[in-house]
Amino acid sequence: MPSISYAPFFLLFSSALSFTPCPLLGPAFPPFSLDTNDKTVAGALQKLTQKFDTLVATNNGTHGDTSPNTTFSIALFSSDAGNAEDEPFFWQYHHTAPILNQSLVGSHTADKDSIYRIGGLTEVFTVWSLLLAGDGDQIFDDPVTKHLPELIDNTTREQDMNGRVRWEDVTVGQPASHMSGIVRDYCSTDVTLQTSSAEAGLPPLQAISIPCCGGDSKCDSSDFIRHLANQTRVAPAGETPIYSNMAFQLLGYIVEKRTGKPFSKVLHHIFDVLGMAETSIFAPNSTTAGIIPVSKEASGWSAHLEADIAQCTHCRSKSIFSSVKDLATAGQAILNSTLLSKPQTNRWFKPVSHTSNPANSIGSPWVIYSAGSYPNTSMVDIYTVLSNEGNDKSLYSSYLGLVPDFGVGFAILSADSDTPADLNAHADDIGDVVLTALMETATEQAARNFGGEYKVSNINSSIVVEYDSLPGLYIQEFVSNGTDFRATLAGLVGVAKPADLSIRLYPTQLVEDSGSGSKQGFRAVFQDVTELADAGTATCVSWLDIGRLRYGGHGLDEFIFSLDQSGQAVSVEIPALRISLQKS
Repeated sequence: MPSISYAPFFLLFSSALSFTPCPLLGPAFPPFSLDTNDKTVAGALQKLTQKFDTLVATNNGTHGDTSPNTTFSIALFSSDAGNAEDEPFFWQYHHTAPILNQSLVGSHTADKDSIYRIGGLTEVFTVWSLLLAGDGDQIFDDPVTKHLPELIDNTTREQDMNGRVRWEDVTVGQPASHMSGIVRDYCSTDVTLQTSSAEAGLPPLQAISIPCCGGDSKCDSSDFIRHLANQTRVAPAGETPIYSNMAFQLLGYIVEKRTGKPFSKVLHHIFDVLGMAETSIFAPNSTTAGIIPVSKEASGWSAHLEADIAQCTHCRSKSIFSSVKDLATAGQAILNSTLLSKPQTNRWFKPVSHTSNPANSIGSPWVIYSAGSYPNTSMVDIYTVLSNEGNDKSLYSSYLGLVPDFGVGFAILSADSDTPADLNAHADDIGDVVLTALMETATEQAARNFGGEYKVSNINSSIVVEYDSLPGLYIQEFVSNGTDFRATLAGLVGVAKPADLSIRLYPTQLVEDSGSGSKQGFRAVFQDVTELADAGTATCVSWLDIGRLRYGGHGLDEFIFSLDQSGQAVSVEIPALRISLQKS
């Protein structure tokens, strides 16, 4: 399992503090506007370029060694185009390994339009197409047998008792989230296809026991489902994450059943709508833009040529070819809910299960890495898909990462002449530099746009909003009708000294846009600054207390800021106090 480390990000707010905030899960600050000319962002991107220049010059970086034979392309993209509207990304980096010049076919120079085989990143599009095929993720609760009843028809009850998959217990969402409990592959990795059983010390198999799919053999959907139906399970459905290529093949067949269209046409509709002209479900006919190390056969480029997809057992899990430009376009579309509704996207960006690594969770089909170091920083989840099939399958590897809290993402595509590249070093460098800079940018813009005094002079009510090195904005002064309202709140929440009450504001992602600006909702978290920080126990439970204190039907922790068209706050409404304070 790949790992991503973000040490500098962890250290951003890690000085010894006597008070530990307990933020809500999610962004600690409102969305920021991307400006690549901003000092913080521009400095970070320059630093990132220097890091990769060093990496390709020395094949050694902060996070380990890399191969001199790896050609790669990287793009960073954002849901906010900012001042980088001419491309779907705001930073790119390309390196062409010298050995690529020896390739027999394809391009010998990597750029934004270079086409790579992206393998397992296909899974994102498989799940995306499933969500677009009908009622969104409502289908996740359906048993797979509702859409593929032949799975039951091909399975006997006696076989179920002997460890066969109980297909009626498997929901559609479980193959999408690695929770189906079915085996990884059926045919393509069977040892009978790779070596002589006698030479390897394996018992001989009768012909009937030898897999009939895989290698040079092909299976249509009926063959595939017949073989899959009688497979033994690795674990009960819903028990533990188990990766399976066959799970995504199964989802592809469900997409075909739901839409009445071949899977390739469903995917190409997504590509066409988004303008992903360099993306295809099979290897493109022209190799002019292709990054193809050695040859088409040796690289794995020709593994999925234009053919009847019904005979392709892995086309629904790892067959797509694309460029970083197109993947940046797709990443933006996911972050911006271009094809799905915003509520559906929010549900898609949620974990389904933990893994045995406490820093990792899994989603559909995401592997989710939690960056941050509670209690010193807010947690930031990175939703990723990594493809590295191994050099027996292809010489390509690819990495897609999305960070919903910051509205940013990255795409890394690579090809190597010897073995698929380990892209963790590349992703780690991005995390080290970019996440830190974006957190600083979010803090700076929040301070500039929301910080200051808000007041209504005729009734002597005011608040002063400030920022520090901790997550969220905070209220330094709070006066209501001439009364120290901090003291009132301290009494209500049980804090002995009003000066010890922390009032920190966190965005709730409730945003109402208008032609002249917007309104953004925040909730305050009240804490006693003298309370001891966590010492191995789960005491950060601010989410339990949101909305607990109410006055006249409104939460005393509710704040609604009004912003002008430039994003500057001009007023704040406190519904419980029936007042709207103007920014000075």
